[in-house]
Amino acid sequence: MDLKSVVKKLRQFADPSLAESWDNVGLLVEPTPPHEVKKVMLTNDLTEAVYREACDWNANLIISYHPPIFAPMKKLVQSNWKDRIITGCIENRIAIYSPHTSYDALAGGVNDWLLQAFDISSSKPVTQSVTSAGPYNKKLQLTISSTDRESILKCVSGIENTFTTVNELNKEFCEINVLCGSGTIPAILESTQCFCDKIQSTALFDIQKIPKSGHGMGRIGKLTSPISVSEAVERVKKHLGLAHIRLAKGIGCDSISSVAVCAGSGGGLLKNLNVSLYVTGEMSHHDVLHAAQSGVSVILCDHSNTERGFLKVLQESLTKVFQNQVDIQVSKSDKDPLDVV
Repeated sequence: MDLKSVVKKLRQFADPSLAESWDNVGLLVEPTPPHEVKKVMLTNDLTEAVYREACDWNANLIISYHPPIFAPMKKLVQSNWKDRIITGCIENRIAIYSPHTSYDALAGGVNDWLLQAFDISSSKPVTQSVTSAGPYNKKLQLTISSTDRESILKCVSGIENTFTTVNELNKEFCEINVLCGSGTIPAILESTQCFCDKIQSTALFDIQKIPKSGHGMGRIGKLTSPISVSEAVERVKKHLGLAHIRLAKGIGCDSISSVAVCAGSGGGLLKNLNVSLYVTGEMSHHDVLHAAQSGVSVILCDHSNTERGFLKVLQESLTKVFQNQVDIQVSKSDKDPLDVV
């Protein structure tokens, strides 16, 4: 399957617009076409060990959950480990795609997988993903005389990347509504300049974003029945395949009836929520202290331990997406950089 087709399917599987605005998601390294993708390696972090594994396996594409290119790169030199990976992928014609927070927000994505440590009766995102109404974020509304309708409509309808509708107000007047992007507005106004004396009024509106059902950052889950804190700990350890995790027991928190999870770093998201337990990879000392003193228990598992297990689920999902046309393998070299010693 050619790379463009693969990327198209990846974007359909998880829309990059679900990602946080600060993130760097999508196709990060693109070899010159044509580029045929036969083997895809999945990893949480693209380290040199994972890169070597991908080369040995003759991978054509690496899907790295965390983007290996995040901060601006001013040079590519062999003294830097990330630079060595990027130049190596370019030289060996290995494409790199990163989904990161788009998979966090995705319904059925990383956070839904993390929540599966518990028996849940209902769940919802901590923060809801929103989307624009199509490719447009502005509506330009022109109120005109009905006798000028066709001539003005002809001018604005010819502008690219717009969608025009007409609303009849009464026998004398009508509204021409032009859906567009911010950059298209000057062209619309210029096209109607010769009709200035015929336009009764002009108004510009922001098109409100609408919730994207099921998608969003983090998850809040209501348990089917309350469990003890110790049972919650064991469930998380089993689900993540960990021998050790860290626990801050909330004051007066003797049982868990609801939980909020956030894969990776949850300090910014898991705050002042009406739940019994937070589960995440990492939080600052002060965030943990605040939660525990407020009666909320906290389980910390280290950052990538709350993400990596999803790769097996992703492998199955993408095998179906690509209809077995590509071979997909989860990296064996990928692991959390921290060990308990």
